[in-house]
Amino acid sequence: ATPLKDKPAVKSVESVNHSKFSAPEKVTIHDLPVWHSRTTMSVEEPFVSRDGQFLFFNSNERENNRDLHYAKLINGQWVYKGEIGPGINRLKQVDGNPSMDDKYNFYYIASETKSFIKKGKFNPTTGQVTGVEEITGFPQIEPNLLKFKVSTNMGVEVSSDGNTAYFSRATFRMIGMKVTGIMASDILFSEKTDGQFVYNENYAKRIMSNINTPDLEYAASISNDGLTLFFTRLSAKDLDSGNIRSAILYATRTSRLDSFGLPTIIRSVGTSNFVEGPSISGNGKELYYHKQEGKKFGPYKVRILEPLQVKHGNSS
Repeated sequence: ATPLKDKPAVKSVESVNHSKFSAPEKVTIHDLPVWHSRTTMSVEEPFVSRDGQFLFFNSNERENNRDLHYAKLINGQWVYKGEIGPGINRLKQVDGNPSMDDKYNFYYIASETKSFIKKGKFNPTTGQVTGVEEITGFPQIEPNLLKFKVSTNMGVEVSSDGNTAYFSRATFRMIGMKVTGIMASDILFSEKTDGQFVYNENYAKRIMSNINTPDLEYAASISNDGLTLFFTRLSAKDLDSGNIRSAILYATRTSRLDSFGLPTIIRSVGTSNFVEGPSISGNGKELYYHKQEGKKFGPYKVRILEPLQVKHGNSS
């Protein structure tokens, strides 16, 4: 990501207290279908609904693109229910990265739109999402053919009250008209004013000034009170070398008007594997994420055992 001129390149605070988080636990989703690999489908970018009753995720095994699915909590176990529909998953398009506020407004990444972000209304009884539309108030896709790159949005995360939508502003390499590997990513956000999202880039960068570095920050997850941010960091050096490994971090603040403080690596998740996509549960007690397992990904979680300490950064 492109750093601000007045910020240092490295600003993570390494965790010295491992007991804040439990050891990782594999998350079982019962009745997952078998796909082309003849094993159960890959489970990526898990999102736990604010009421704790639904687990949304995407899988990239179908048509080699991401499609959205969901599971429901039944008798304390996650049970696969099917694809999100109707008409959400499309052939040759990316439909992924689910998120939802506490009123069942469902957000996801849709690659055919200018902002790459759509929303609809999830019906917890039928599992359908209706009234789907592209939302405005976010930066749009920006191709730069002369420099062989394109910038767009990924990693949408809506706050519990629906008034803030975090996203990852990512830049990808291009070969001809084909998008290839990711180059950079920062976490930013838009906020609602008079019911509409408005993007203030300078304000977003100030609030996230302790989060974004020359490495890649993406896949944000925000606690219900808006005071703790979880996210993925991927080393640009490791990415360039092909040694893909990442970490999941968290940062806190004392007020929604403050910038997030210095982030802390969650050591129990690990830093030697490809881990991504944190999702904090509505009660703030469990953090879900996915980890690469061979050619696919599986869902995991850690339990939060004690309150997370505020690491103060500069106020906005």
